[in-house]
Amino acid sequence: MRLRTVVVAVTLALAVSAGAVELPVTDVMLFSNGVGYFQHNGTVAGNASMTLSFQTEDVNDILKSLVLQDRGGGTIAPVTYAPQDPLPHILQSFSVPIADDPPLGQLLKRLRGSEVIIHGETEGVRGTILGVEQQEREVGEDILTYAVVNVLTAEGIVGIAVPRIRSLKLVDEKLNEELTAALAAIASSRDQAKRDIHLSFNGTGQRQVSVGYLLAVPVWKTSYRLVVKEDGKLFLQGWAIVENTTDRDWENVTMALVSGQPVSFRQNLYQPLYAYRPEVPVSVPGAVLPPTYGLAMGGRGYGGGYGGYGGGLGMGPSPPGMAGPQGPAGPLAQKSEERESTEDLRGRIELAAQGVIAAAAGAEVGELFQYAIAEPVTIGRQQSAMIPIINQELEGEKVSLFSESVHEKHPMNGLRLVNTTGLHLAGGAITVFDGGAYAGDALLESLPPGEERFIAYAVDLGVEVDVERDSEDQHVRLTIDNGVLIATKRLSKTITYALKSRTDELRQIIVHTAKLTDWELVAPEEPAEETADRYRFAVALEPRAAEELVVRTAQPVTQYVVLLDADADKINFYLESAVISDEVKAGLQEIVRRRVEIAGVTQQIAVRQARLKEIGEEQDRIRRNMQQLNRDSELYTKYVAKLTAQEDEFDRVRAERDTLQEKHSQLTTDLNEYIRTLNVA
Repeated sequence: MRLRTVVVAVTLALAVSAGAVELPVTDVMLFSNGVGYFQHNGTVAGNASMTLSFQTEDVNDILKSLVLQDRGGGTIAPVTYAPQDPLPHILQSFSVPIADDPPLGQLLKRLRGSEVIIHGETEGVRGTILGVEQQEREVGEDILTYAVVNVLTAEGIVGIAVPRIRSLKLVDEKLNEELTAALAAIASSRDQAKRDIHLSFNGTGQRQVSVGYLLAVPVWKTSYRLVVKEDGKLFLQGWAIVENTTDRDWENVTMALVSGQPVSFRQNLYQPLYAYRPEVPVSVPGAVLPPTYGLAMGGRGYGGGYGGYGGGLGMGPSPPGMAGPQGPAGPLAQKSEERESTEDLRGRIELAAQGVIAAAAGAEVGELFQYAIAEPVTIGRQQSAMIPIINQELEGEKVSLFSESVHEKHPMNGLRLVNTTGLHLAGGAITVFDGGAYAGDALLESLPPGEERFIAYAVDLGVEVDVERDSEDQHVRLTIDNGVLIATKRLSKTITYALKSRTDELRQIIVHTAKLTDWELVAPEEPAEETADRYRFAVALEPRAAEELVVRTAQPVTQYVVLLDADADKINFYLESAVISDEVKAGLQEIVRRRVEIAGVTQQIAVRQARLKEIGEEQDRIRRNMQQLNRDSELYTKYVAKLTAQEDEFDRVRAERDTLQEKHSQLTTDLNEYIRTLNVA
């Protein structure tokens, strides 16, 4: 069987507004957190429209930050764009469903009731689609099944085999436009890379307008060149590295580079969101039953509606030139009283470009800092550029910086920089040149005007440092407060830095030492500088000489000893302390004496307890032997006498034990009371 393919061609005509304009990018502001603000400025006349094309992933930022301004009395029409709705959901909105790519017979069945003009192998037939059915024909030994569309015409019902249709036209123009729009939606869904944003400015006469928005951009970076001159003076040259990764050329734009960390985030505003709505069954009146009434709990009604939405939504007026809630031409669309020139529009984010030597002027912008580039900047799309921002002398001096965490044997060649440029120096890499040659690389943290910072760029092999550490702890005071021994001791740490010069040059060594929490500096009395976690000590090291820096820190530590629980070893340890007072020593010695006395009584109790046990065991042995003897025998009589004597001894020893136990209890009670009330300063 030979298949015939029927192609239905649809042409979509796009109308282009006669007022379409192109507004160039005139202002670029790049932030150090990876976003950029772009502004288009220009002149429009009458009603004008503008289309901006963006990468799909950038549309969310556009919808979040787009700023439109018409400064000549015009108004802003709603911004339109194609939503990022799933294609099946878009196609569901059309009256002719084609999401499943239906064959012609299935499509005609869905067009049932529509008026069409069909051209087949005969003359054209005009009528209304009645339906589509399947028919069969015998072709030789085979049975051919095909679809037939039945059309109601003025002459009656005409059946046309779908495979014989050469062309088909929908008479209803609205239905034809619906089908055309559905096909356009399918075509546009294939291009997901870019999306168009359509802007409209409504008004009369020529006037100035601007369009601004935020986009994700590469972080702009800084790098510096620092030259140490023969006279010791410093010269700093700074460059900003900027990348234009957008799809537009930046031609003669006003550029500002802003450092800081403004909060910036992404939000999915482009993807349509559909809220869940519960399905509520239709209420059908039922049979009325006799009601019963309970006890009233206090009258409380629903008067006043839900939440008191008696008035409007409380929306304030829109900014000048922006469309209000009633539309672009509504009463909330206010007009500007004056027209502004193109020059007034440049840098509308209040970042004036003021020229200085190099290429940038610095200024504070809220909590941020910006470099406003003095001359217009041109950077092509997908191109990068280095822009000079600093080119002037800088105050500072050469030093050597020693820190064990950096190098355990040698200090680092470094510089103390004083920011006298008047600009905020953003953090970045510094290439240092000394004596006309490359000396090393360093890193600079953010440096505000007037502040100082050290940088290190090479190992100083001309100086060696040996470090020795020592620590000790000693008691400085002992007191007793209600039976608690309070021992105050002082921990001390000593670090000795032995510095030795192997060069013929004078060295200014800055020694960095860790600053420990709760430790106080004992020697030297004052550091040259102090940071949150470091002490800095300055040592002038003469050529071929040696110097020693001793840094001592101390920390008081207090220990508490409950004397009721303290054993003899611990008490003897404090008795041997060199700082113990006579009063504290006497108190501790009394405790020791009483404990010795109690220990003696305990020992006597143990002796008597052992004797009682011994007597008991001996009596048990005698009684077992007596069971084997005749009561009239001499040995039996001897055992009776011995048992009598042992009973007397047993009673005496037990009485002594009981007396000793009472004494032990009393001594213990007296000791505990003595300790609890012992107070010695």
